[in-house]
Amino acid sequence: MEVPRVEGLKILGLVGSGPCGNVYAAKGESGTPLAVKLFQALAINRSLLSKATARLEAAGWPGGVMPVISADFEARPAVLVMPWFADTSVEGHQTPRNLENRIASFPGESSWSIVLELAKVLATLHDRQVVHGNLKPGNVFFDDIERVIVSDWALGNMPGVLHVDFTDAYLYQAPEQLRQPEGYFDEASYRS
Repeated sequence: MEVPRVEGLKILGLVGSGPCGNVYAAKGESGTPLAVKLFQALAINRSLLSKATARLEAAGWPGGVMPVISADFEARPAVLVMPWFADTSVEGHQTPRNLENRIASFPGESSWSIVLELAKVLATLHDRQVVHGNLKPGNVFFDDIERVIVSDWALGNMPGVLHVDFTDAYLYQAPEQLRQPEGYFDEASYRS
């Protein structure tokens, strides 16, 4: 697979893929580790993703939500650049520092504090009228001091998405979203 080119970034390689797109590890000009998500056009609602991101940004970026370094939702493909949280093994392999890769240690001593942090992040998203829609262990990261960071808001089974493959994301969606994803526009999904 050919590594894509993104201006100003050195793409290191593919680190994840899903129905919404591919994620690549990258380095910025200063050597900062970054993640670059290139979206599949039919699997996202560009307008919805752009509006949700703007709502998050409007009152100052909320803690616990994956920061956006840069984004272009009108590009072909749409692109999102964010920090890359990963642990590097002795062999040089990078493992995303997310709940999916730590699930074997749950339940554990830190389980309730993580649940509480997740609840606070979701409350912040909903206060800003942003529905996550794809909250699963692979989208819950831990920063360098082990705080919860949630990624991939307004993705998955959202209104206006033309093609969604069945994924594990369906297992984590509210029943209201599964039955009526267009409810997002009626703001019913803020209560889901």
